[in-house]
Amino acid sequence: FGPVSKDVQTDAIVSWSLNASGGSPHSAIMGGVGSGKTRTATHMLRAVRGATVVPLIAFDFKGDMADDQNALHRAFDATIISPPHQPVPLDVLALTEGSAMGVTLAAQRLRDSLATLKGSGFGALQKDALSDAAERALRNRTPCRLSDIRDALRAVYSERGRKEDGAVTTLNDLCRLPIFAPDMPPAKFFRQSWIIRLTQDLPDLVRVCVVTLITDALDRYLNSLADAPTDEQGNRALRILCVIDEAHRILGAKLPGLSGLIRLSRSKGGAVMLISQSPEDFEGEDDEFLNEMGLVAAFGTNASPRAVKRILGPAANLAVLERGQAWVKLRGEANARRIAAWR
Repeated sequence: FGPVSKDVQTDAIVSWSLNASGGSPHSAIMGGVGSGKTRTATHMLRAVRGATVVPLIAFDFKGDMADDQNALHRAFDATIISPPHQPVPLDVLALTEGSAMGVTLAAQRLRDSLATLKGSGFGALQKDALSDAAERALRNRTPCRLSDIRDALRAVYSERGRKEDGAVTTLNDLCRLPIFAPDMPPAKFFRQSWIIRLTQDLPDLVRVCVVTLITDALDRYLNSLADAPTDEQGNRALRILCVIDEAHRILGAKLPGLSGLIRLSRSKGGAVMLISQSPEDFEGEDDEFLNEMGLVAAFGTNASPRAVKRILGPAANLAVLERGQAWVKLRGEANARRIAAWR
């Protein structure tokens, strides 16, 4: 846990076997601005890459994951892209199963993902129309693009005698910019490493859409694979690392793909790392969301004591942390430990 990684009380070195038998490879690292959370997280990621050649997909809201200090692009030989200036070259709506049932299920999943993009969510009639439109577009268009979904939704509204509303407007806004280009199937895209910069000048709708649809595609892709193999000690092979920096920007939206990755990707070789500002960022998610994490850590931040205790237990007190220290709770341990991550 960082370049120092020592228990403050015992001075013992602390390590986390993220893919060990019975554990969870997912992690959540929290801390205020300048606390060292990103520095610690990228140190851990480079350590993983040093042990095994695993691809990375990182969503970078601040633009510092590929700077001189963190240098994840060099460690993972990653391609840096900044949509819409460079569209994400992924067939993000690709079907994993082309039967009638597979198309229907994919359409319903896409409906749920797109419905999260509008802050107030879509109503029942909007969801029903969007589901029909998505099924129609997925069945008739290969590759299928967001513009195909939008056009099909307009046709469904016209056939039902309905005026276009917020659902169409949301898709119109997304289609104004070239966010995705269906150049690579998921199997090819997710075998490579990518750092996707989602800069401040992009509308929130676009940034959340990129995270939503890519995590959804990754979840579908991983779950189409056989379980990742294990060695004699039960350590499971890793297939991909998915990292979301500044994750508070999307937490609470209950993104279907991210939720699926947290709950189901362990056996498939997936590992998710969320880097956020505060324990309070997770309050919009289900309690089970953080329970699925193998490691939860908090550096200094202005979070309420209630939120800290909920996630890290009654002993965790962020006020006593010194520079470079964090409270760290590993899955299976009753209490969090005070760890020196860096100096």
